[in-house]
Order: sequence, then C-alpha cells, then structure tokens
Amino acid sequence: MDAVNTAGRKPVNGPQGVGLLVKAFQILDLFTDERPAWTQSELARESGLARSTLSRLVRFLCGRSYLMEQRGRYVLGFAAIDLGRRAQLQFNLVDLCHDLLEEVAQTTGETAILTGYDESRACVVCLAQIPSRHGGLRVFDNIGNTYPLYAGASAKAVLAFLPEHQIERVLAGPLTPFNSAFKTNAKKLRAQIAEIRSKGYVVTSQETFPGVTGVGVPILTPRGEALGCIAMAGPLHRMDAKAVARCANLMLDIGRRAAACIAGVAAGAGA
Repeated sequence: MDAVNTAGRKPVNGPQGVGLLVKAFQILDLFTDERPAWTQSELARESGLARSTLSRLVRFLCGRSYLMEQRGRYVLGFAAIDLGRRAQLQFNLVDLCHDLLEEVAQTTGETAILTGYDESRACVVCLAQIPSRHGGLRVFDNIGNTYPLYAGASAKAVLAFLPEHQIERVLAGPLTPFNSAFKTNAKKLRAQIAEIRSKGYVVTSQETFPGVTGVGVPILTPRGEALGCIAMAGPLHRMDAKAVARCANLMLDIGRRAAACIAGVAAGAGA
C-alpha cells in the first residue's frame, strides 16, 4: 500500500548459463494451436538445434512431463497443460474475484485489495483495489505495486500456503524491512506461518506502511496452494480489536468462497 491519507519472436540474448534454458523454451514455443505435434526430425529442422542437443532436451522435457510422445510424435505434456491452467487462473483473478472484492469494500467500508503471487520475483503484485469510502484518512494502493512475501497481510497470506521449499527459500533470504520500523526474522516468520495456517487468515499491523492494519486470506487452488490474496486495509485508529474480529470473520467466508470459485473453474477446465 502506498500510504495513508493520501507474432514474430525476437532472439533471446542472455548469459551463457541460461543457454540450455533458452533452447528448451525454443522447443516448447514451437508447439502451437496450428502445429500441436512434431517429430524429433521436424523439431531439429525447425529449431536449427543440433540433433544430439535436441534429443537430450526432448528427453529431459518428457521426463518432467512438459512433453509426451504419442505414436512417434511429441505433444505438450500434462505439466505444460497444468502450468498454462495456473497461469490462466492467475491472469483471470481480477474477473473471478471482482464480486468478492466489492463485498469486502462494501461491508467493511475500508480499502479492498487483490494481490497475485509472482513466483519468479518471490512477491505479490497488486492486481486490483477498491478504495475506502471514508473521507480523510484512508489507505490507497497502486495497481502493479509489489510486496515481499514476508511483509503485510496480502503477502503473508500467500506465503503461508506455498510449498515448503518456497517458504524455506524466503526464510533463508534477506528479510529487509519494507517499513523500516517493522523488523522480523526467520523464527518469528515461521511461527506466524503456523498461526496463519491454523486460523486461515492473517492480521498485520504497520508491516508495509506506518499506521496501516491489514487482514488477508489466501486464494487457494484445489491442491491448497495460494494463487493470491484478498485483503482489506484500514488506518490503525479504525481497526480496534472488535473491528479486526469482524473483518476476520468476513474474510474467512470470502476466502472459502474464493476457493470454491477457483475449484469450479479448475473443474471446468479439466472437463
């Protein structure tokens, strides 16, 4: 939160260490709606890769289920399909959660915020917000703002439900305060993760900006992994214990309904 009160492909250039990764994506990029199946000879000819290199990469991609062989031709595998499904859900979170976000804003009178999880940057990104109706002191966020996974309700609600290896990576990394007045460490963060998992929601105070209290719930997939978070944020002086308790009950219901919505879309995608 910012403050209170107020069709051709270009060549990919990169360091030498990512050369094989670039070649792997070069292969995957050939699988399109117009051309969903390829033989190894066709892949080698179209990509320009050496046969030996292409063969090794195809074996690797098949081993990770990003490709699979069907009658001598290769098609995208289940891992690639699942990756695309998750990306589509992430992309459509704003549409899927719009009514729930509206309900949070109307019921609490405070700012409602939707964030999405960005694994590549280990952060959450503000995808949408509905500003508070209150005049004067209120919280405002900007679409596109990012927050580290260890700071704030909209980030910690996601962190608590990530796979363990991703959590460990965050705990092992630098935990530089977003708000210089708030400091944490791996031990405190681990304890808070356990509490969030137990309660199903998170309450934070002044972790991102001074004078801001946030209450957030994760948006969970059917497998229990977090895609993002729906949160509300308000000035500290309006968020006393009773207000926080009311918001927590509301957000738990919102979280359950968001998960049901995501599960319905996922079931439809697999039909």
